[in-house]
Amino acid sequence: MPVISNRVQCLVTGEQTLRFVNLCRNNGIELRHLIRKENAIQMEIDAKNFKKLRPLVRKTHVKIHILDRQGPAFFFYRHRRRWWFLIGAAVCTGIIYVMSLFIWQIDIDGNSKYTDELILQALAQMNVKTGCQKSEIDLPGIEEELRIMYNEITWVSASITGTKLQIELREGDLKISGSSGGDQTGNVKRVENQEDSPKTQNCESETDLPANLVTAEDALITNLVVRRGTAAVRYGDEVKKGDVLIEGKVYIYNEDETLKKVDYLTADGDIEGRYQQNYEKNYQREHVVRDYDGKSWKTYGFEIGDKNFQLPSWQNFFGQNSDGDLTEIWFWKKKFRLTPTFYLPFSLVYTEYVPYKNVMEDYTDEELKQIAEKELQKYLHELEKKGVQIISNSVTISLDAGGGHAKGVLTLNGPIGKEVPIRSQQMAWNTGEF
Repeated sequence: MPVISNRVQCLVTGEQTLRFVNLCRNNGIELRHLIRKENAIQMEIDAKNFKKLRPLVRKTHVKIHILDRQGPAFFFYRHRRRWWFLIGAAVCTGIIYVMSLFIWQIDIDGNSKYTDELILQALAQMNVKTGCQKSEIDLPGIEEELRIMYNEITWVSASITGTKLQIELREGDLKISGSSGGDQTGNVKRVENQEDSPKTQNCESETDLPANLVTAEDALITNLVVRRGTAAVRYGDEVKKGDVLIEGKVYIYNEDETLKKVDYLTADGDIEGRYQQNYEKNYQREHVVRDYDGKSWKTYGFEIGDKNFQLPSWQNFFGQNSDGDLTEIWFWKKKFRLTPTFYLPFSLVYTEYVPYKNVMEDYTDEELKQIAEKELQKYLHELEKKGVQIISNSVTISLDAGGGHAKGVLTLNGPIGKEVPIRSQQMAWNTGEF
């Protein structure tokens, strides 16, 4: 950390300036930032060494002109009659130091499924909120608790910079390990608690619940990869909705090829098929729009910590809604900070109230077509994100006096399997217990 010293910048003039500099060096007086000028030398010296120059000045007959004085001592001397300013500066410094001991801002990044409000509620249950002391925050504890409370949070990082608590997290599907080794990521993912999951008959582990993989659509099989279980269909087969694709069991035979036993497990694999899906959407021509025909009014206020203070405004008395008007609220808040990470517990709040009425209007034919087309493209985009290939699209958009209609058939190719548990009665029947 640099030391703040009292310094004097001066100009030495005379015929023996070089001798003066040599005498200063021989007497151990440090001179800094020497600049040679015509018959003069500009230099900087510590204030404590300035008085030591008097005998050297008399010996060399030079003159010293003070150009500037810098340092805390000179600052306080110049403001010695402004004691209230010095006290205010000291109090302000103390307040800033005290505020630096607390958290005044919590930022959350990386969340999509879990909203900021949900994460903030979880932090509040751990007594972590704006206004809490930084020394009382257990960062590793926050990371562990968030992972326990929300299953789909796979990674959490909590850090403090300045007066800001930064929470970074990642959300994703968890994977489980099956008997075949490696992580399983089939059509259906299942995560069970090992302590709470009961043992099932002939299962490979306590976390495996016996289940078949069945088709969710009438389809033509275009891809078949079995990781666990026994395949019940082949490539190119036509299947009906509810047919078993992969059986959640493995047949074990004796040496004479007679059936010895059946082991039950959770079927897993990648099954894709080509199928057709009906698409139909209707759109009303008449719709509600907001008519902003009233006069808006504004309010100003500020927040200190969790306390909100609203400034009085004459518009509150004269800007009230007329009968039947609704109000749209526009809210804006600006939080003050000294640095990008040093937030203060003060915020400026601006609120505007805009009255409106709901009125009925009709879409034009062009608008109806654009709305229907946009929604269809959005639906197709969502299918592609799920790994579904669009083979053909026969959806047409028609218009009439009442509105628009989008109707047709989509030919798709994609995952068709879904997990269906095997009932205990079926397992008991197959193992011969009945």
